[in-house]
Amino acid sequence: MLLSIKALEKRFSGARALDGASLDVEAGSVHGLLGENGAGKSTLIKTLSGLLTPDAGEIRIDGQAVTIESVRHAEALGFRFIHQELSLVPHFNAVENAFVGRHYPKRGPFIDRRAMAEEIAETARDIAPDLPLDVPAARLTTGQKQLVEIIRALIGAPARLVVMDEPTASLSDGEARRLYKAVKRLSERGVAVIFISHRLDEVMEICDRFTVLRNGATAGSGAISEIDRAGLVRLMSGRDEVRLAQRPSEAGSPVVLQVRELPFGTHGSQVNFDIKAGEILGLYGLVGAGRSSLMKIVWGATSHDRGEITLDGKRLKPGRIGDRIAAGGAYVPEDRRHEGLITSRSIAENLAIAHLASVRPAARIPWTSVAALKRRAEEVKAALSVKMGSPFARPLTLSGGNQQKLLFGRWFGRPIRLLILDEPTRGVDVGAKAEIHAVARRFADEGAAVLMTTSDMDELLQLSSRVLVLAGGEVTATLSGEALTPPAIIDAAFQHQSRKDPAA
Repeated sequence: MLLSIKALEKRFSGARALDGASLDVEAGSVHGLLGENGAGKSTLIKTLSGLLTPDAGEIRIDGQAVTIESVRHAEALGFRFIHQELSLVPHFNAVENAFVGRHYPKRGPFIDRRAMAEEIAETARDIAPDLPLDVPAARLTTGQKQLVEIIRALIGAPARLVVMDEPTASLSDGEARRLYKAVKRLSERGVAVIFISHRLDEVMEICDRFTVLRNGATAGSGAISEIDRAGLVRLMSGRDEVRLAQRPSEAGSPVVLQVRELPFGTHGSQVNFDIKAGEILGLYGLVGAGRSSLMKIVWGATSHDRGEITLDGKRLKPGRIGDRIAAGGAYVPEDRRHEGLITSRSIAENLAIAHLASVRPAARIPWTSVAALKRRAEEVKAALSVKMGSPFARPLTLSGGNQQKLLFGRWFGRPIRLLILDEPTRGVDVGAKAEIHAVARRFADEGAAVLMTTSDMDELLQLSSRVLVLAGGEVTATLSGEALTPPAIIDAAFQHQSRKDPAA
């Protein structure tokens, strides 16, 4: 047995993050580590990476008990980690980012940049052959940044264990397939892979074995061939999986958001669409299709020089987020850590940022009421089942799913007319995903127009009344009703590529 973890315990301020968790991983296996957000997965991985020291229990490698003292110690043991949260240097390209913290190859006294580029190109060839290696990370999409993180983890000294935390959350189907092949090649070379994912279909497809954590303890483990998807859901949550049915919009509902002749893409294309009250319009496209860019234009984070966006008949000025908020707009970004949460502020302050007038004791007093901050945090905690301790802790102390709930909770209590959701359940477990879906539906039921993009086909079909498909800087299809099917969506997503290359 390469890795054996027995009865691991870890507490934070009295709360048990791990409560007797156990995990056995064989060399050359792909082991799915599953659990709802807050189940203890991240804490367990941090003990393996040397970031945390467990309070009790033991870790054995090749049968020998070890104490992993630091990140460098974990790397010396042959452990590599691909974390869910991105940590790239914005102005470094893929090659430069991959070598951060590693020894640079030298030619005499100088860094050998050619050797660096050749090593990265060789690794990228298997996983992401289309990834631009010479472009600064700030100009890459979230999916491309994730691929850089994966490449960074795989270069250097041979790995014995690779831990992948939600590696496909921002990848297209094609990129995910390439990653699956890379995982298979790693296992064939005897490298063990711990694969953390909330996409149960991919776990069933590529993993040999599984371990499920619930409330910090091991709820079950075994061979993937001996369990089905429903069984994994029951182990993770203690309940059966619930799927929401797609719901068409009301035919007579008024138009809330109207977009006319908005410049989009690099080919002089224009975008036109409406969203009615109570309707959820989905955007779909492969990585790089421009979904997030379009949403940021609508939100006002990016300006535009032509076209018109109106909300409830009122024209919105380009590049003015404040105007959107004042008109009833709300936004949940894809990158919650860098674009959503204010990580230097408390959970309560993050939840109050859109409600400053209501948490100040008097209109002319510039500071906020601690009691009002706490009261609001408790209201959101109850409404969204947020697992948190003190409302005055920092948001990064929460699991990814609970961080995501904070971004929704920020807008509770405001009259929302437009809700923009960019990958709303990225890195979220099946239970939290159902809760977030219900929240999106709640906003729609209250009359909001919802604009959503997601890479999860099931989520797209469950929530959307209509789907706008983007490809190569163009809108290639608008699908609804019986025409809204996975084959039709995928066909439209590849239309632009097919027109450029008839043999594609």
